[in-house]
Amino acid sequence: MNEFFSTNRYYKLLKKELTERAPMIIKIAGIFSLLLVVYWLSMLLHLFNVYPISIVGRSSYLIFATFITMVIAPFNLYRSYNHPKKGIDYVLLPASVPEKFVSMLTNTVIILPLITFFSILLTDTILSTISPSMFPGYLINSIWSTGKLFENVAGALIFQQGCILGNFLFKKNKVFKTMLSGAGLYIALALILVFVLSVVFKDQFGTLHDMNVQFRMDSFFFSKSGMADGNESVAGFLKGLYNFLSVVIYVVLPAGFLTATFFKMKTQQY
Repeated sequence: MNEFFSTNRYYKLLKKELTERAPMIIKIAGIFSLLLVVYWLSMLLHLFNVYPISIVGRSSYLIFATFITMVIAPFNLYRSYNHPKKGIDYVLLPASVPEKFVSMLTNTVIILPLITFFSILLTDTILSTISPSMFPGYLINSIWSTGKLFENVAGALIFQQGCILGNFLFKKNKVFKTMLSGAGLYIALALILVFVLSVVFKDQFGTLHDMNVQFRMDSFFFSKSGMADGNESVAGFLKGLYNFLSVVIYVVLPAGFLTATFFKMKTQQY
């Protein structure tokens, strides 16, 4: 099989994979939607001490459920790819590695999360129509108007790319090893950052320390107390550091995850 991309073969492969994985996709989306129904029934039947859930709470649930779906997607839809026996059938499919790679990303990054998202949205709309006192307001209006939907999309996608790589990299205990590797990567990046600040940029770091400047690597949020106005050198240093971290997190990491995943698919041996 030559390593080139054929749109026709890609669509055929995507159709085949969707047909095979449709039950799992429907199951995952159905579980998250069913949780809303269970909560609604609990209020309706007074089974537990539950109260009407605000539109803000339902919006947070929608975003959280979509994020969880993105995380578990590769482990559920492609868990057998590198299996010593089950994976052979996949590698023998009449499609090139780029076609399989793009099809896999289409299913995990786009189709499953979107189906889950709209399934929850539809369920919420039905419940809000039936019981407006229990589910006040329509979630669909809140989502589009507040912009919360796209608030953490970049971070979720980066995290998902790491999970996709972990699923293809490990053969057993995929989730545990992926989470452990992610924690190790985070610690390694934090240690490198501390080393760079305390050794390479020792003078600037000392100035930041004296001015009680704090930052969190996970959100690139800088908080300062006592920073003198007009300190252009420190301000420039912070801006440069922020831009550097942004490039590493939002460009280098996802590109590295995707490249490593593609290489793993291309060199997979059974």
